[in-house]
Amino acid sequence: MIEDEDIFSIMSKCFAPIDEREWQALTKSTTWSGFLDGARRAMQDEKLLGCAHGTIQRVGRRCPLQDFLSAGEVKALYAPPTFAEKERFAARHFTGGLPESAVPVESLYVRWSHDEAARTPFSRTTGLYQGDSALYMGDLIGRLGLELPKRFSACPDHLALELDLVAVLLRSGMRDEARQYLSERFEWLTAYRIRLLSLEDDTSFYVGLVDVLLGIRAQQGAVSPIPNHMQGIEGKQLCQKTQ
Repeated sequence: MIEDEDIFSIMSKCFAPIDEREWQALTKSTTWSGFLDGARRAMQDEKLLGCAHGTIQRVGRRCPLQDFLSAGEVKALYAPPTFAEKERFAARHFTGGLPESAVPVESLYVRWSHDEAARTPFSRTTGLYQGDSALYMGDLIGRLGLELPKRFSACPDHLALELDLVAVLLRSGMRDEARQYLSERFEWLTAYRIRLLSLEDDTSFYVGLVDVLLGIRAQQGAVSPIPNHMQGIEGKQLCQKTQ
């Protein structure tokens, strides 16, 4: 049975640049079907991340993905893109500055700054890097003793990193913190989903992943705030394969 953290780790790699061998291993039938089963169940277990153990205890009948996602999304998730297709999509849409860019970075989809005391000409602007979410993520990653991959140095609030951090927290036994982080960090995905739907390409695979994540987030609900002392995860590194 798939571990809780693997759900988020696999989703992270779908939005991150990885090599062909890793992508093929990830999307092979047994691994990918386990991920889809874990994602389906995660959208239905109310206290998924609050369990005492890494593996979710499953009981009773579960609804199929079709009850949560559109037919197009389900079809796309059951037939993930080939490595070449993933690379082509990323080159056109996960690269900034292009007409069809849809870079999965939180700062691009929220107001640049919420700090009214430090208001700048950009404070109420969207579509900019290095917003409040980037500052928060950079600080949190440092406090947790994690290493930020160089390729993400300008965007620590990239979706791949935000997802991978959920996996790291779960792997480290910080399950309540992972649930709170999940509830706080991913509200921006509703705006990102709209951007994906506006593209000319078929984005069903990525929209499906976003909807799965939003479904898990909604199911988990809110818990108490993340403690300020979240630290001491030694020897771990975000997105190790993407540097």
